[in-house]
Amino acid sequence: MNNHRYATGERYPPAPWRFRGGAWVGLFLADRPLLPPAALKYVLPSRLVVVALIRYREGTLQYDELIIGALARRRLSVGLHVHHIWVDDTQSFAGGRQIWGLPKEFASFTWVGPTVHVADAAGPILTLRIDPRTALLPRLPLPVPFLGYVDNRWVYTIGSAVARLGRAGMHLSSWAERFPYALGTEPLLAIAMKPFRMRLPEPR
Repeated sequence: MNNHRYATGERYPPAPWRFRGGAWVGLFLADRPLLPPAALKYVLPSRLVVVALIRYREGTLQYDELIIGALARRRLSVGLHVHHIWVDDTQSFAGGRQIWGLPKEFASFTWVGPTVHVADAAGPILTLRIDPRTALLPRLPLPVPFLGYVDNRWVYTIGSAVARLGRAGMHLSSWAERFPYALGTEPLLAIAMKPFRMRLPEPR
């Protein structure tokens, strides 16, 4: 595999990236509306925030990831617009920014049983409990669409996943006050992919 090089000198694998792991996704209610960028329109009510915790355990890279975002539309393309995204891997940081235009930042993920404490250089971000038990339902194919911004243009990616869906069991016991909105402790709706396998192609 010929790795590409980020502006900082960090190398990262070229797309597509392939993974196996687990993911927990919840729709949380914020205490105030969120405004999309001018080029996007939110698909759901503006107080609904997506929180996704993903553990990539096998594949192109292995790392933990936390995503905060909202479902948005640009023209006919609908996918997740990422407000914040944190990872604990340098190659994921560089490749995510350069290939898919995701605003990745570094964070630490400290696990105590089914609870994870996520923090970055500015301090704690959140504490989240999940249900880690393997789901028993049959595997289903799932699209994974999201929007990014790279080289002064919007890009669109549709990843392809196959997953067993199950109970997420998400409980948000802490959320940093430095963010401009607060989130409820329980999601309005949540689902887990445990396990999943996924392929992320280059964006268009």
